[in-house]
Amino acid sequence: EFTNLTSSCNNKYAYKLEGFNRDWVIVNGNNKKAIYTNLDPGSYTFKVRTFNTNLNADEVEKSLRIIISPPLWRTPLAYAVYALVVITILYFARRITIERAHMRFQMIQQVKETERMQALDAMKTKFLTNVSHEFRTPLNLILSPIHDLAEVVSEPQQKQKILLIKRNARRLLNLVNQLLDFRKMEVQEFQLNLSEDDIVNFIRQTCISFSDIAEKKNIQFCFESNVDSYPTWFDKDKLEKIIFNLLSNAFKYTPDFGRVLVETHYQMENKQCGDSIELIVKDTGIGIPGDKHEKIFEPFFQNDVADNLLNHGTGIGLAITKEFVRLHKGTINVVSEPEKGTTFIVTVPVQKSNQPVVNLSSNSETIQTTPLFLPELQNRHVRRKTTQKILLVEDNEDFRFYLKDNLNSLYYTLEAANGAEAWDKIKYYKPDLIVSDIMMPVMNGIELSRKVKADPITAHTPIILLTAVGNNEMQMEGYRLGVSDYVTKPFTFEILASRIQNILLEQKKIQQDLLKKKDQVTPTDVKVAPVEEVFKKNLLEVVEKNLSNPDFTVEALSKALFMSRLVLYRKLIALTGITPLEYIRVVRIKRGAQLLRESQLTIAEVAYEVGFNDPKKFTKFFKQEFKILPSQYKQTHKLNASL
Repeated sequence: EFTNLTSSCNNKYAYKLEGFNRDWVIVNGNNKKAIYTNLDPGSYTFKVRTFNTNLNADEVEKSLRIIISPPLWRTPLAYAVYALVVITILYFARRITIERAHMRFQMIQQVKETERMQALDAMKTKFLTNVSHEFRTPLNLILSPIHDLAEVVSEPQQKQKILLIKRNARRLLNLVNQLLDFRKMEVQEFQLNLSEDDIVNFIRQTCISFSDIAEKKNIQFCFESNVDSYPTWFDKDKLEKIIFNLLSNAFKYTPDFGRVLVETHYQMENKQCGDSIELIVKDTGIGIPGDKHEKIFEPFFQNDVADNLLNHGTGIGLAITKEFVRLHKGTINVVSEPEKGTTFIVTVPVQKSNQPVVNLSSNSETIQTTPLFLPELQNRHVRRKTTQKILLVEDNEDFRFYLKDNLNSLYYTLEAANGAEAWDKIKYYKPDLIVSDIMMPVMNGIELSRKVKADPITAHTPIILLTAVGNNEMQMEGYRLGVSDYVTKPFTFEILASRIQNILLEQKKIQQDLLKKKDQVTPTDVKVAPVEEVFKKNLLEVVEKNLSNPDFTVEALSKALFMSRLVLYRKLIALTGITPLEYIRVVRIKRGAQLLRESQLTIAEVAYEVGFNDPKKFTKFFKQEFKILPSQYKQTHKLNASL
């Protein structure tokens, strides 16, 4: 509303809103209002003029600055929020797109990796299958004549050897067959081949085949059944493998003087599953933790057992067993606790055959017989070349029998199944030499050697260690303890016998020399060389002995001196100021210089003679040592010799 302006009836008004009106708006004196609606946000200037009817310049002008604020959603802050929201949406949309692309890439890679692993597994399995097939033919060719020989040979000792070969050949054949069974299990090729027979008697006869193992380990082995027989239809081959795998595990993980029980229960027909045979295998072995009960039936699963239990197996036996039980439409369960033994329960539905069923009874049959006692120095009537005693320490029963059977014709042979048992016999019998395996339960060969060499009474006893794995660290430990020799498996008996003979002859010679010199030595004749001089002498002898061997290394030098590389390094630095590698090289170069002076060999021949594969290296190190080339050195000494 226009106020404070000159009021006159002849006056008129004109107003203008700069930023909105282009021209002035003229109104009469009675209308003193200017109305604006829906103005855009911004800054405006409202101007008002008064003038008379003649539009003279006699006018008054007033102005008013007006600022219209935008609504909240159109403020700069709102636009900043809008921009931030858009950027956030774009960021997360891009991130989701990238993650999805990454996931698709990972899925493609996983599919490719799975296909590659499946192809690799198929190739490995095919290879194992082909190799297994190749093994079966020679094994069968071994078993057939061995079976015939076992029938015709009557001499007990020879027959025992033949049965040893047969038993181990069958064991190898069973392992080969397991590989083939595992392959068939993977490709779902198993089928039941049913035949009619007495299932109770079949289980009993299969169990009897384990009686020799029970006798060797002094395990009480029993078979119990609530029926004398039950004729039915079943797959003999697969049931035999079920029993074989369960009993193999039972005897493997049951210590000596334990107990293994096989029970067969016939369960009468019921509405749910009809007749069934329940096979139970119980042992007093190491047991299985509760969280591993389901995993033991997975392929290649092996329970963590103590280090003193060897030959853990392949881990496929129970997987195959479960598959065979499933084919019979049965179930297998395990009940076990650590240190309390294990019980496997196999339940298989059966159908009565036309043959009569023997009545139910409570039948308990002990399979194992009392093991025979064999005195330590058995076969005393055998004529031997010497009266020396050899202690044979080996945990494998068959291998120990093989070695003892051959050594017994040459020496009185004692035997032990582990280091702890051997130590008791060493203290009592005081053998002249010990032959021991390294990997054994209770106490291994290294621990036994340490115990023998630490005792002043037995420290002089020579020890030969047998090993199936060329572990340099373990061999170094043995040499540091004073072990006389290592024999790597497999080996022939002649090799072992010759090493035993050489060690015993050397020991006997040393004893004879000591006896001869015993009365000749007087206190004034005794000269004790300093330890450093003895070390230097031994060091030089070892290096000179191996000069022509280009593969002679610091590791071999330390082994020959019966010390670690670190000890050799420190000792040699302290005595000579040079490292073991430099010492070997200096001895080689100086020997080369001798050959250049005193022989007609060429420089290349001399280089090879002192252990350099490359004559250029010999020339390089020779110049470093003598500040002259080998050719100049040789020429100089020829001129001196001619003068």
